[in-house]
Amino acid sequence: MLRSRGQGAIPSAPVTTRATADGRRSPVTRTTVASVSNPVWRALEDRVRRRPADPIVTYLDAEGQRTELSAKTFANNAAKAANALRDEALLDPGARVAMHVPWHWQRSVWTIAAWLIDATVVPGGAPDESELVVAGPEQAAALTGGSFGPRGPAELWVVSMHPFGLPNSSVPEGSLDAATIARIQPDAFAPGAPLIAPEETPALILRDGTSRAQQDLLDRAASIGAGHGLRAGERFAMVGEPADELEALLLASLVPLACDASIVMAGQSLNGDPIEVRESARLIG
Repeated sequence: MLRSRGQGAIPSAPVTTRATADGRRSPVTRTTVASVSNPVWRALEDRVRRRPADPIVTYLDAEGQRTELSAKTFANNAAKAANALRDEALLDPGARVAMHVPWHWQRSVWTIAAWLIDATVVPGGAPDESELVVAGPEQAAALTGGSFGPRGPAELWVVSMHPFGLPNSSVPEGSLDAATIARIQPDAFAPGAPLIAPEETPALILRDGTSRAQQDLLDRAASIGAGHGLRAGERFAMVGEPADELEALLLASLVPLACDASIVMAGQSLNGDPIEVRESARLIG
């Protein structure tokens, strides 16, 4: 059952103050708090401010259908998803989100959305160890046996693989359609002060139990980009998901932000011109 504070509702800003130069106290807005405390929020804001119309994620499916998200459009989608996670799923900072979304632009959106609310992403996480499971249709069917809710207490949201993110025509019994929930949310996100200090909140827990904070992930994303020789403004292409779990997650989410670049994702080799030719991108994997 969907737990809700109200459709699209954004809670009032917390009453937080800070000292000014003359010793007085002045209010700190949600955005001010977030911009100080959430590295992913800062990186996304910076990208949108500098180059809002340039693509950040492009996805080509097996049929050759193409979805391109500019930095502004990507931020709007991530905001809707983040609002849904916070205000509909009622996730608090540190809540575990089991991510079962395949190599697709939706993985990029929902991963960033989870980090905007200071949640912890657990790739392939167990439902009974998570507050929420976010999955693609095939992955949701595998988790539910095709009919019932996820094994364990977590709620299951099914993300659409439609090129434009339209709602699924059906979802397994006991699960919810993520697009239907997210589409009614505001397309701007204003995080509040985190309940847990960012350095104490793991942003990611890998299958081997390794955990990393947001800033660690941004630093690692920059390192991955440097290892591939990425330049600011460059488009890079990946055909198929990388085998390394951390690299696969970061290439689809934080590498474009940390390196000021743009990823072109394809699930498999396509007919016709190679992806690097049709997308004017450098193939790195």
